[in-house]
Amino acid sequence: MHGPAAVEWLLTGLMGATGLYCLVRLVRRSASRAERELDASEALKGLGMAAMALPLGLGQEVPAAVWVVLFGVAAVWSLAVGLLPAGGASQGHRGHHLYHGVGHLAMVYMAVVMGAGLGAAGAGGQAAMPGMAGMATATAGAGVPLVTGALLVFFGGYAVLAGARLIAAPALAGGGTPGRGSVTGRLLGAPELPQACRMVLGLGMFTMLLAI
Repeated sequence: MHGPAAVEWLLTGLMGATGLYCLVRLVRRSASRAERELDASEALKGLGMAAMALPLGLGQEVPAAVWVVLFGVAAVWSLAVGLLPAGGASQGHRGHHLYHGVGHLAMVYMAVVMGAGLGAAGAGGQAAMPGMAGMATATAGAGVPLVTGALLVFFGGYAVLAGARLIAAPALAGGGTPGRGSVTGRLLGAPELPQACRMVLGLGMFTMLLAI
């Protein structure tokens, strides 16, 4: 990523906290297999985004090939679950898997763009003029404008729709009473929080795409 360090630290903290929350949700005894699969996918994306967003060049310490393999496999799996009717996944769960499949592919895209920028900077560092390195990084790290624009529209639109659903959810529920159980149980099992996590991850992806 290329941006103010304060924004990168904030993004790292927000994505890391979201990823950790999704990871903790995996320990719920009441969670179904379909819910655990979505939680695992969201945890992977949140923690991966946090690592990529680390400022001071720390986000580029992991080789791009590692991200490509990791999120490439996750993308294939999510898209397969979302597109294939086998496995008994509900329509809603399949839709969420498709969303995560696009998200994992976007992570692959960002890793490739970041890797290309670092490679151009290394090649430019051997050139006669030091200023050429920055120019090469800016060019190679910019990605494909059409792809970047499409992803920005997708994740920006999803975040807006997810936020609207969260606002409308209490009204549609008629202001129901809070669920019973421990505070931890209600916090991990609240039905609105997975949607909130997906909205936060969508906003984080939008921000990271703007920064490349």
